[in-house]
Amino acid sequence: MLLAAIDLIAEKGVSGLTMADVGIRAGYSRGLAHTHFGTREKLLSECLDLLARDFNAQRKKDGVDTIGINAIFSLVDAYTQRPESASKRIRALLFIMLDSSIAESPMYDFVHDYNQKNMAYVEFKLNEARNLGQIRTDVDTHSAALLIMSLLRGVSLHRLNSAQMVSHAATKTQLLTMLNLWLRPQISQ
Repeated sequence: MLLAAIDLIAEKGVSGLTMADVGIRAGYSRGLAHTHFGTREKLLSECLDLLARDFNAQRKKDGVDTIGINAIFSLVDAYTQRPESASKRIRALLFIMLDSSIAESPMYDFVHDYNQKNMAYVEFKLNEARNLGQIRTDVDTHSAALLIMSLLRGVSLHRLNSAQMVSHAATKTQLLTMLNLWLRPQISQ
């Protein structure tokens, strides 16, 4: 049912999602989604959990979580090298995040927590990189985490809107070059 819900969100947005449609799309009765999840918000939060787990599985496809700057580079890889088959999932995630951006949204707190976890991970990895001497000591890791996550999510959005115009390899190369120039210690000559 979660996969059916993710497909429907990608097609219709969060506002177009109904519990009855989820049950039908999944091949069950109209009421099963409501019986299983209880509320639309619970269904959406479980969709977000699944999307996050799938993304992290792809990011750690070799089974190892990287340390320091390599963790940031693995994020760049994951965001830029996602297969075309992931476009529905990317679209669904962005719809959920956008819909929850207003404080009155029932998903606001859940998505806020999700974003905070992502930011905390990136900031932790940047601090780890700084402690390992991989990035400059003057980097404000909190602000850098915000900028990196914003940049990567922006790349995802552009990819959805102009997939044929985006070279994933070139985008990855430019992002890595930019991050290295911005974060790495300058070597004096």
